[in-house]
Amino acid sequence: MEISKYLDFDFLIRFLEGLQKFLGENSEILIHDYRNGYDHTIVYALNPAVSGRAVGGSPKGGMITQFGKDLEPMKDSIQTFSNGPKDQFYKSFTTLIPDENGKIIGAVCVNLDVSDLLNAQRAFHAFVQYPVAHHAPTTDIDALATKNVDDILQYYMKQAELLVGKPMGLMNKEEKIRALDYLDQKGVFKISKTSVLLCETLQVSKYTLYNYLEEARSSRGDGTDEA
Repeated sequence: MEISKYLDFDFLIRFLEGLQKFLGENSEILIHDYRNGYDHTIVYALNPAVSGRAVGGSPKGGMITQFGKDLEPMKDSIQTFSNGPKDQFYKSFTTLIPDENGKIIGAVCVNLDVSDLLNAQRAFHAFVQYPVAHHAPTTDIDALATKNVDDILQYYMKQAELLVGKPMGLMNKEEKIRALDYLDQKGVFKISKTSVLLCETLQVSKYTLYNYLEEARSSRGDGTDEA
C-alpha cells in the first residue's frame, strides 16, 4: 500500500505549520513552484519574516541551476549554511519536488536563523577556553610550539574571532578589517593557503579580501608589506 495515495497538499501544509511552530520563531518554511519560471516561485510561506521573503518571491540563485534536472542524484535533502541580512546566519535544508517523470519542479525549504546560537557558542567557548587548573593561560609561543602550519592558521583565526566577538561568517565589514589586521600582524599571510581559506570563511572575494587588508594596513600606517 502506497501511503502517498493518502497524503495531499492540505496535509503537507498542516505538517509544515506544525514543524515551523516546533522549530520556533527563528525558523521559516517556504514552498517553491518552478513550473512557471523563476520570477515568482514562492507559493506558500510560513513565518517568512525570518529572511524578509514572501509569497511571490523568487528562489536563491543556487536552486535555479537545478530546474528540470533528474531528481535521483539530489533526492536527499540539501543542507547549507549561508549569510543573511543584518549579520544573520542561516542553517537550511531543501527537499526537491519531482514531477511524475522524476524531473525537479519545486522545493520545500526550511531556513533556521542560528545567529544567536553561534554567538552563544562563541561566547561560551571564550569563557571556558582554558581548563580549570592552577596554571596561567598559555602564551602564543607555548600554544604553537608543537603545531604545524595548518594548525597555526586555524589557531589565529579562532583568536581573531574571539577578539572581535563573533564568528567570521557573521562579521560586518569593519569587524572583518579588524580581524584581518590582527591576522596580518601575526604573520599568517606568509602561509600560502591563508587567502583562500579566509575568502571562504569571511565569504568575500579575493579582491575584497585584499582591499580590506589594505585598509587595515593603512589604518595603522603600514602599507609596505605584500601579502
